[in-house]
Amino acid sequence: MLRTWQDVIEKWQLSPPEAQEGPTEARLYFDRALSALVKGRLDDAAADFERAAATRESAYDDIGIGDVHLARGRWRAAASHYFRAAERDPDNVLAVLGMSQARVASGDARGAAAELEARFGDSTDPVLRYYLASTWCSVSEQVRSRTVDDALVITSEHQLQVCEAAAQRIIELDVRDTELRRGAELLLDEVTAGRRWRWQPEGIAVSLAVLAVSLGLILVAVGGLAGNVSLVIAGVLLGGGLLDLIVVRFRRQTWQSRADELADSIAERGRE
Repeated sequence: MLRTWQDVIEKWQLSPPEAQEGPTEARLYFDRALSALVKGRLDDAAADFERAAATRESAYDDIGIGDVHLARGRWRAAASHYFRAAERDPDNVLAVLGMSQARVASGDARGAAAELEARFGDSTDPVLRYYLASTWCSVSEQVRSRTVDDALVITSEHQLQVCEAAAQRIIELDVRDTELRRGAELLLDEVTAGRRWRWQPEGIAVSLAVLAVSLGLILVAVGGLAGNVSLVIAGVLLGGGLLDLIVVRFRRQTWQSRADELADSIAERGRE
């Protein structure tokens, strides 16, 4: 599903004067439908968008009908109306944004983000930048795994990298939406914390590391006292080798440790 209701209606700020073209009756139906949509009265909006469409040929009526379907979670039906609108008016920005959000609702937020970046990545328009930021937020949500309690968890290096890129892009877009900005900042903090290293299990790892270093030092000391260069070299190699093995076996990044701890409660793997 979409991130917020705002994702459905925000694009209508870009509605041009052409949306009001047509017979007087059609314009009245359209105005009434758009007002109902913004207020969340979906049944009324659907009926009046349909009435407007019956009295004129306008891409904006199909976009409105698509929005009603999208708000109800019917992304396939929504996409068909957005596609029809785009066929009538290939450069219609609202149709493009509608298609993009239907794609997000289908589970392909990364594809939607790539398409929006290609079309509007350099735009300074606040509405377009909002949709870019919101779509990247959806990317970060869809890529992560979910627990049975519906908590989002990073469970792979790929997920970590995608979340980092998404959070950085949202912050770079500098949208007015405080929820998006704050969410991106928290996600970036989570990524930074997730990259920190820790011993797992800590007690055993530290004990073995101390033992490995001590064993190497003992051999070096004995070799030095005996004047045995080979024993000194062996002590250095043995201590270093054992320490490397311990690091490989027991050192984990924080995100890996958390993923291991929650492995049994993962209900849905993130989209790779």
